[in-house]
Amino acid sequence: MIGKKGLVILMSLIFILGAVPLPRAFAENTRLVILVSDNEADWAIAQNVADLLGVHLIVSPWGTYDPAVSAEILSVEPERVIIIGGPVAIPEEYTKDFDEFGIPYERWYGETRYETNFVVIQALGEEFPEAFDEIGTIVIANGRDALAIEGYLEAMKLRPYEFKGKPILILTDEGRENVTIAALERFVRISEVKYAATYSGREKPMFPLNREEIDAWMRNHFASYTEDTLARSPTEGEVHSLLINVQNKTERAEELLDGLRVPDARRKLEEAKNALNLAWSAYNSGDYSRAYQLAMVASFNADFVISRAYREMRTVYQGLPNMQLQREIQQFEIMAKVLKRKGYDVSELESLISQAKEALKDGKYSLLLNELIPEIKETIAKLTTKRPSPGIPGGKNHKRP
Repeated sequence: MIGKKGLVILMSLIFILGAVPLPRAFAENTRLVILVSDNEADWAIAQNVADLLGVHLIVSPWGTYDPAVSAEILSVEPERVIIIGGPVAIPEEYTKDFDEFGIPYERWYGETRYETNFVVIQALGEEFPEAFDEIGTIVIANGRDALAIEGYLEAMKLRPYEFKGKPILILTDEGRENVTIAALERFVRISEVKYAATYSGREKPMFPLNREEIDAWMRNHFASYTEDTLARSPTEGEVHSLLINVQNKTERAEELLDGLRVPDARRKLEEAKNALNLAWSAYNSGDYSRAYQLAMVASFNADFVISRAYREMRTVYQGLPNMQLQREIQQFEIMAKVLKRKGYDVSELESLISQAKEALKDGKYSLLLNELIPEIKETIAKLTTKRPSPGIPGGKNHKRP
């Protein structure tokens, strides 16, 4: 049985980043929103796309549903949502919301971050060719090298003059050469290639880049281009910030797992905590490179725990109708708070939610399911999407091998 603590934690996850759209947008006739998780690789890819298209970017906690994120999206009153990442990273509760509120959506994703990267580049070229044609620089980074990816995003935002044309991120890793080259094949011309990597006083980067294979392919397919390296070493401040983020993620994983019996997730949680403890020890001794590597191990294990715990929690809720209804009402409460903060008049919505809470308390499930919950959804739809009632199906999934 899941404890109350787990329910409260799930419902209080508020982690949103709404990027202000740029002045020019290739999707100018559509209020387009990009939804992505806070996974460093997917987030970087999504920021790339948002920068190219000049559209809103909204970030959700990896592997969990947050109704505040859905409310944030609704408050933009979008005509379309592009989800970058699969249903493990961005759970299906979001697409359920979009279906209920009549917002067309599609997913751009693959089985891994590398395949997602490829699918995003492919879909971007097909659906927004004008923006795609502005890309002049390819930046290649290892999909596990969070600091290199962060350094690239910083350069993209603060020093765009360092790139020849708009840049795009392509991820690689050991054993991922084929999908990396498949992404490169989407380009017919390019002016510059940059390798973004973190080094630790050695000639080789801390995470593999497959540089020889990629260089050989590039020479055979592009007539001329310049080559450069975005190199960095782990600094005390960067590693400390990363460790804090990973510690918060690990604590969130442990809280979500509270009260659940998921042996494989328990093992991964212990591995994450052990790696994190070793990372802090390395950091305190001044070995920032080792601390960085261990922090990334902890982060990957924490991601696994979050995904498994959340999946198990959904199963528990589905088997307990009362808890499922309680959870749904709490989701509406969070949505109402976000919309109120955005300037919407939610007095009618708050009244309906109050009635729903009383109906749940009194065990009036038929009233809840047949009248109050549909009316709450219709009220939210009228406030945001301006449609008379929810229920317009939307979307297609881009998932290409």
